[in-house]
Amino acid sequence: MTNNNAVFHCAEGSVVWVHGSVNNIGDSLYNLGHITICGNLTNNGLISGDGIYEIGAHWINNSVFKHGESEVIMNNEPFGPPAIVIDQEIKGTSITSFYDLTLKGVGIKFTTLNDTVTHFLNLNDRELSLTSHELWVTNTNPFAITRTEGFVSNSLTGWLYRLTSVSAPYTFPMGSSSGPMRYRPVDIKPTVADDNIYKVGFFNYNATNDNFDTHKHDTTICMIDSVYYHRIMREQGTNPVNLTIYYDEATDGYWNRIVNWDSLNDIWQNTAPNSMIFSPMVGVVKNNWNTWTDEPYALAAKKPDSVYINGPQYFCLNSTDSLEYNAWGGDFSDNYYWTVVGGHIVGNATGQTVYIHWDVPGTGIVSVQEITNWGHCYSYASHCFTTVYPEPIADFYITQSDTAHLFAYDLIHFVNTSVNAIEYYWTFGDDKATTQESPYHIYDHPGMYEVCLWINSADDCEDIICKTIEVEEGMIVPNVFTPNEDGFNDDFYIRCSGMSYFFLQVFDRWGVLVYESNSPASRWDGKSLSGELSSEGTYYYILHANSETKDYSQHGTVTLLR
Repeated sequence: MTNNNAVFHCAEGSVVWVHGSVNNIGDSLYNLGHITICGNLTNNGLISGDGIYEIGAHWINNSVFKHGESEVIMNNEPFGPPAIVIDQEIKGTSITSFYDLTLKGVGIKFTTLNDTVTHFLNLNDRELSLTSHELWVTNTNPFAITRTEGFVSNSLTGWLYRLTSVSAPYTFPMGSSSGPMRYRPVDIKPTVADDNIYKVGFFNYNATNDNFDTHKHDTTICMIDSVYYHRIMREQGTNPVNLTIYYDEATDGYWNRIVNWDSLNDIWQNTAPNSMIFSPMVGVVKNNWNTWTDEPYALAAKKPDSVYINGPQYFCLNSTDSLEYNAWGGDFSDNYYWTVVGGHIVGNATGQTVYIHWDVPGTGIVSVQEITNWGHCYSYASHCFTTVYPEPIADFYITQSDTAHLFAYDLIHFVNTSVNAIEYYWTFGDDKATTQESPYHIYDHPGMYEVCLWINSADDCEDIICKTIEVEEGMIVPNVFTPNEDGFNDDFYIRCSGMSYFFLQVFDRWGVLVYESNSPASRWDGKSLSGELSSEGTYYYILHANSETKDYSQHGTVTLLR
């Protein structure tokens, strides 16, 4: 629909539906009724009257709008879904002064100029985004802004202005859908019924991003809310106010201070004393506030007192044990932030009690800060020092003449490879023990034996290692020996283990007996029974031997070489 320089008059009680857009050019669109426009309303002329304008797309004012007592309804679902546009804009080349502005439908409503509402701003459940612009609500009625779940958002240079004239709370319903959805209002209650002007902006991110470093604050504060902050300023007036900043305890945690940026010292300053209210939301209150130097305000938490650490002063490093440390003087329902130098926490790392496994020798340092149960405020750190002695590590291996078989009567060497040890204690699993560093040992019978080595360090730290060895039953008969006294293979020695009966005879090639023995440990040194050296050659042996379970008897030859 185009009104091309004519007078379009909607009488009181009339209803006009436009299933498209309206372009008003020239003389006048005079509305006392209810105009519903599914698309855009573009004003390039004059619009006036006390009627209702229900807009399904964008409000575009390029000329003159005389609001009278009219209501503009930004409703992009005038006929139900689907919406004409998801987000609606209030724009144009001319600033719009509304009487009543009502938001309905879906999506976000955007302003692109510094507009004004002179009577009521009805947000309902919608977001009104000012972006970088101003919106003035000039009606001094404290209830001139209504809402259910709606809010006003802004970018860095956007502001919501309110004019006040009574001593009552004026709510600035600030919020944001940029990032996590948040509604974080501000109440300003002048203490004197006088004319004042205040403006508020809300910023849904860390104030540090705008050079208001949340890590820089006075010593009474432990933490600044780094999720959002407000800018609040008095534009006109001289009277103190009671200032309340609200938050959602379920998602924000618990805050108990309001801080104001001090640009002179480049720091956040505590506005204490503060009080708390708990309706309609949890809020922090600063009464009789009359300092309007710097715009940024944030919530903060007061720093709690330090706790004390109870834990051992000395410890012998090992691979399994963990030590208990307790934070005394704190609240058991709070969380705790523990840090460890030289070790690590095993299991729960946020409780009042922790268990620490030390990883390296030296001076271990345990530090803790209590985190108040709202999860934001850290106490001053407390410290505890534990002397961690080096870990002794027990270990050994065995050597014997035949690495493939371990028999009874073998001389076994237990080679100690322990680290950081000065004292040793061995048990061999056969009721025998020694304190030698690397002992030798002989087993009398086959079987499975557990060998254990206990060690102690100079710091009286200990370790133990146990290994199971198997002494086999069996027999090995050599077929050659060289009795030349070179220390290698000088005897005819039948290695055997577990024999209950043993009788060996050796004969020369003429059948003359040159050696006999009934001992499994016996060795023929290559000499005759008379003690003379036997000549090189082949000799015959007859062996009668058996264990408890097996007969090992046999006969054969052995070669003597010199």
